[in-house]
Amino acid sequence: MKLTIDGKIGQIPFYPKAKKYGTDNGWIKLASNENPYPPSPKAISAILDALFSVNRYPGGEYELKKVLGERYGLAPENVVLGDGSDELIELVLKAARSPDRDVVIVTEPCFAFYEIASKIYGYRVVKVPLEGMKVKLDSLLKATDKRTRIIFLNNPLNPTGTIFEEEEFVRFLNELPDEILVVVDEAYGEFTDSKNFPRSHRFTKDYPVVILRTFSKAYALAGLRIGYGLAEASLISYMERTQQPFSVNALAIAGALGAIEDQHHLEMVLENNRKGKAFLYNAFKEMGISYVPTEANFILFKDDNARVLTEMLYEDRVVVRWMGPYGLPEYVRVSIGKIEENQRFIEALKRRYRIL
Repeated sequence: MKLTIDGKIGQIPFYPKAKKYGTDNGWIKLASNENPYPPSPKAISAILDALFSVNRYPGGEYELKKVLGERYGLAPENVVLGDGSDELIELVLKAARSPDRDVVIVTEPCFAFYEIASKIYGYRVVKVPLEGMKVKLDSLLKATDKRTRIIFLNNPLNPTGTIFEEEEFVRFLNELPDEILVVVDEAYGEFTDSKNFPRSHRFTKDYPVVILRTFSKAYALAGLRIGYGLAEASLISYMERTQQPFSVNALAIAGALGAIEDQHHLEMVLENNRKGKAFLYNAFKEMGISYVPTEANFILFKDDNARVLTEMLYEDRVVVRWMGPYGLPEYVRVSIGKIEENQRFIEALKRRYRIL
């Protein structure tokens, strides 16, 4: 199996329908912040091997926890696995329930599931607006009161791609009451190049902090639904007590173990993202389009006719995301794809700009 940085897929004997889901069918999907590449060959091999054992309940959970713990200098007891980050968000909400504290604070905008899940589990949600497309932790701190139980942070933030930095995060944690749990969702953390991006796992030992990570994005296992959380051991224990048995399937565990082994494949994905980001930045500048610099695998750009533009691009079989539901009706979010996908997007964008 061969994967090249220019995005061309070589002969893949166990991908008989690969073309159906690629660019050959005429569609470019840049709406869901997915990895444009298939998973690592090591991940694929591990998944294929695991297929012959799906008559048994999943195993390998402890092995994956151990590998992940070693990566962050933590013990397996500091790691919880989940059926994607969505399940981990629910585990936090269930484990942290308190009769005296029933308020969740989120930024506006943010990943929509924080609010959805919080309301399902009976929390009241307080929204704190961004400032200049960025999370300001001081503003979140001011929004807390004696009813606040959880603060959800997304770093890098979906949909803006911006980050808060380590110095600000440390100050925030030191000023926050111990009764408030901080959940930092770092789904796009692998993509960030900033030297000031918080090494958040270091704070799990001394602060009420849960760090969420996923294999859906940089590791390209979105379809298998596997994420993990890092936290102090007693907090992990409470989360796992609320979890259904075997919620993470055997193929996902095998794929995650294989993916972690393949650093070369991960670096290829990240390098493609850097090159794609630079290409889109330059194209936006040439076209006079305002955009938000990103630390993730997507870019938010502005257009007065954002919704119409999104619909027009769809007619060209280029799928991007209009940000109206996020409270940003003048913005479109585009995922960074393979080089040829980014080129197709820009070509379609130029054609539509001539019409608009």
